[in-house]
Amino acid sequence: MKKQVIKFKLSGDYALFKKPFANNQPQSFVIPPKTAILGLIGAIMGWSKEDYIKNLPFEKFGYAVRLLTSKIKKETVGISLMQGKNGKFTFDENPISYPPKRGQRSPTRYEFIKDIEWKIFLLIDEQSIREKLFERLQKKIFVYSPNLGMQQLFARIEDENSFDVELAKEINNNLYTSFEKNLVKFTISKPVAFYNELIPVSFNGDRSLPVTKEMISFVGDYSLTITNEDDLKEKLYCDDDRRLYQFI
Repeated sequence: MKKQVIKFKLSGDYALFKKPFANNQPQSFVIPPKTAILGLIGAIMGWSKEDYIKNLPFEKFGYAVRLLTSKIKKETVGISLMQGKNGKFTFDENPISYPPKRGQRSPTRYEFIKDIEWKIFLLIDEQSIREKLFERLQKKIFVYSPNLGMQQLFARIEDENSFDVELAKEINNNLYTSFEKNLVKFTISKPVAFYNELIPVSFNGDRSLPVTKEMISFVGDYSLTITNEDDLKEKLYCDDDRRLYQFI
C-alpha cells in the first residue's frame, strides 16, 4: 500500500539544534531532530507550544532527512549571558538591571552550523493535517516564522513537493536518507565523512525524558553496501526510483 510523503528543502544561514548534554558550550546536531521538526510544523500551522504535541503525536508521523551540504561549516560565537552558577538572588534584587557580583554576565561560547541545508520528508497519517500542511508549504502561509533551533535563526523552505512511497520488499544499496545505526549494517566503498549522533526522536508532554536514536548522516556524495538486506525488508520505504528512506 502506497503512502504520500511531503518533501521540502530546509536551509538557513545559521542553525543551532542544541545537544542537551552540551550545556556549558551549546553545540548543534548536524541534522534537525524529530522534536525540532515537530516544532517547525507547529509554527507553520499556528499551533501553540502546549498543543502541537497533542495535535500531532510523535507516533502519528514519520520523518526522514537527507543532509545536502557537502561540507559542514561551524562558527563559534561568544554571547554574554547571565552567569547563574552561583547566582542566588534575593527578592529585592534585579539581576538583569543591577547584577550583583555573583551572577554577572559572562560570555558563553555557542557553536553554530553555518550555510546548512537538508531535504526533509514527512509521512503523516492524518490526511487533514497532511493536506493543510502541504498547502501552507506551497503557498508560504506560515502562522509563525519557522526557525532552525532558535527564534532568531530564520529558516528557508523551498522546493515543496509530494510523492508516493511503499514498504520496500527488496533492498538495494540506494539508501537516500540518514538512518539508524542499530538497524542498518553497511560497509563504505570509498572514503567519506559522516556523523554519528544520538538524535532525540520524541519526549513527554512536559518535554522531559527524550527518547533518542543513534543516527548516521553522510556528508556529500557517498556509496555504501548494505550487508543485512534480509533484516530490512518492509522496514524501509522506497519510491518509484527505488531510493530507500528510513522514517523515524
